[in-house]
Amino acid sequence: MSSIVLAVGNGKTLFGGSGVAPDADLVRFVDPESPIINAFDLCALRGDGIFEATTVWRGFPVSLENHLKRLANSARLVDMPEPNIPALTRAVQLVIDQYDDPEPGPMLRIIVSRGLDPDTGVGKAADRTPTVYIFLDAKGTLHSLEPITMASMTRGYPSDITARAPWLLNGAKTLSYAISQSEHRLCDRRGIGDSIQYTTDGFTLECPNSSIVGQYGDTFVTPDPRIGILNGTSQRELFAWALEEGKKVEYRKLPLAELREADHLFMTHGGWAIPVCELDGRPYEVDAAQVEAINDAMHTGRTHDLALTIGPSGDYEF
Repeated sequence: MSSIVLAVGNGKTLFGGSGVAPDADLVRFVDPESPIINAFDLCALRGDGIFEATTVWRGFPVSLENHLKRLANSARLVDMPEPNIPALTRAVQLVIDQYDDPEPGPMLRIIVSRGLDPDTGVGKAADRTPTVYIFLDAKGTLHSLEPITMASMTRGYPSDITARAPWLLNGAKTLSYAISQSEHRLCDRRGIGDSIQYTTDGFTLECPNSSIVGQYGDTFVTPDPRIGILNGTSQRELFAWALEEGKKVEYRKLPLAELREADHLFMTHGGWAIPVCELDGRPYEVDAAQVEAINDAMHTGRTHDLALTIGPSGDYEF
């Protein structure tokens, strides 16, 4: 039984050209427990790379197109080659085809390194082809709809930092997760489920590896990603559900104080909308039926097409 499927991608075909190469030229499957990362690879040396992650629900990779579009945007922001989206889509399907565990929602990850470090002796002889890994994992920590507690934590910079310092790569989904991991360890020490980051001037950002959505009556609000955060894929699926149900959605600069006043809160990531039951000590009611309906719409693909059209629009003032 294949509960964990790991493939090494062909960087030349997945990050080159526009056509789809034969399957054998896209990925090769390897033992998940085998050592395969080169010590001279920039993902190991400097965390220099990008990634995407989602749930594959009963064979359906949730919001895959938006994930690959965001991967392309991250590649652009970090000056990596443009990904071949059709080839990556096929490569993902090849990995899914190898999975046969009864767990319905394994995690899918696409990890892309810049390649071997050209400042090393080994890297100087390489051609700077990206290193690509794709895996499905049914044995790791999977998502749960158990309501989560949260606490707010400052990110230490103002809300206009993205405009003033674009080299900080805010809005790119990179492998540099040291700060996010530090936040998670702090949450563990404090007995809190997760954290919400905010700017020094009081605006909501995102969670370490997810987006945040507040519900105010029939209106769902999330921070505008142009503040310097990821454009959430699962958040767009939630917005698509809301629009299909006749509700309203908004992207805007969202003060943390206003977020705390929401009727309901949702943490969205990896193809799931997780209810928040507490933020900074304030309790929130959880509508279990609504949470189930949102996730069912995501996992069955009902919200897929509409989610592809959703995003912030109009002028944005930093």
